[in-house]
Amino acid sequence: MSSHPAPPDAGGIDRLPVTLPRLADMKRLGEPIVMVTAYDFPSAQVAEAAGVDLVLVGDSAAMTVLGYETTVPVELDEMLMLTRAVRRGLKTPLLVGDLPFGSYEGSDEQAIATAQRFVKEGGCDAVKLEGGGTSVQRARAIARAGIPVMGHVGLTPQTATVLGGYRAQGRTAQRATDVWSDALDLQGAGCFSLVFEAIPAAVAEIMMQRMEIPVVGIGAGPSTDGQVLVFHDLLGIREGHGARFVKRYRNIRDDMVAGVTEYAADVRARRYPAEDHTYSIDPDELERFRAQLTEHHTGAYDFMS
Repeated sequence: MSSHPAPPDAGGIDRLPVTLPRLADMKRLGEPIVMVTAYDFPSAQVAEAAGVDLVLVGDSAAMTVLGYETTVPVELDEMLMLTRAVRRGLKTPLLVGDLPFGSYEGSDEQAIATAQRFVKEGGCDAVKLEGGGTSVQRARAIARAGIPVMGHVGLTPQTATVLGGYRAQGRTAQRATDVWSDALDLQGAGCFSLVFEAIPAAVAEIMMQRMEIPVVGIGAGPSTDGQVLVFHDLLGIREGHGARFVKRYRNIRDDMVAGVTEYAADVRARRYPAEDHTYSIDPDELERFRAQLTEHHTGAYDFMS
């Protein structure tokens, strides 16, 4: 018997679609916001059934489902393909698409065009971009074009090399001030929400005092308005322990490997397929089939002779 409590049957409850005003209300009322990533139709269906509020088609798909070593190589068309699949599996959560590296930094026009593709082709309700600096200008341009934008500060994987690798940010007074400045700038640019990633909990708590928009944390402590984890991390679908902030709620990869291993053993031992896994035919029809094969064989033999 599992030691985990059974989840509520969120999929069986008629829930209203999550909207931007709903997210703002959740912040105002102190209702925690639940966000997960999803990368395909099945994971979207799981997120829907679990009753989450936000689903991010993250560029983390580069590592989790596409086999890249970092998020940088993933292409816009690859992200759009995954986003369309997720859209088909969702009804209620707000769908956010991650703008991949190289698809928005060049100009406001490029950023708007990319965001429009996520909305028109991917079916997104909003888009997300990383960092401060010029990203603030891009966020403002996208928002003014009528597309909701989520910002992302702290550890920004697309520019992790500049930040010294995949490590916590804001651990010195100067770096904390930099992250804080980026957050305020993005809020002022019209972002409807922010992601705080890999920031000391105490720093995030101070920053939250000036945040007027919903903030979703990942490795930023409990003071944020909500939390997000990568689908494959929280369910243990990929190898490795993940970052410090990851909590594994299942170890599904172990079950997947065990299942395929058992299947392979059954095939090699000819235990599968068993009679339960085969289709039957009426005995009279089988005899007719045999007779027809005999006639065809005889006719072919006469023709050849």
